[in-house]
Amino acid sequence: MEHGADGSTSRAGTGAPDRASPERQSGQPWTGRPLEALVHAPNAAALGVPKPVATQIFRKLAGAAGLAPGKLRAQLIPDSTWKRAGKILGPSASQTVSRLASALFVAERIWQSEADAIRFLLRPHVELGQASPYSLLNTESGGRAVENLLAALEYGYPV
Repeated sequence: MEHGADGSTSRAGTGAPDRASPERQSGQPWTGRPLEALVHAPNAAALGVPKPVATQIFRKLAGAAGLAPGKLRAQLIPDSTWKRAGKILGPSASQTVSRLASALFVAERIWQSEADAIRFLLRPHVELGQASPYSLLNTESGGRAVENLLAALEYGYPV
């Protein structure tokens, strides 16, 4: 357990808030970098992902891919769902954004490059039946397939 200057606590070596940290207690896991917050807050999707956080992640991918953020987002979260949501996305859309953030976070760790990680997510992959990892993240089973592929790549397992 590490203690910050502000009295907050984090799990040693991870920088992730401890379960008893003020961020967790208040139900506001969106402090610091949103991508890391989504990855390190296990119940972030249950609390609902704020639209600005989701928008920031979609813009990051779209900018690197040269696509319109709304068009890229609509591949995972339909326009009608996006428009119907208020300031906080519903559970299904929040889970989708959380899976995307997690996949992007792990891919960046593997390739040590945001651009390479985004390229991996957006290009078809033979191990996913020529589907792009990004296109599979709208379902739990697709997200697990992407997680398994990333784990195999990261730890040197056969793919």
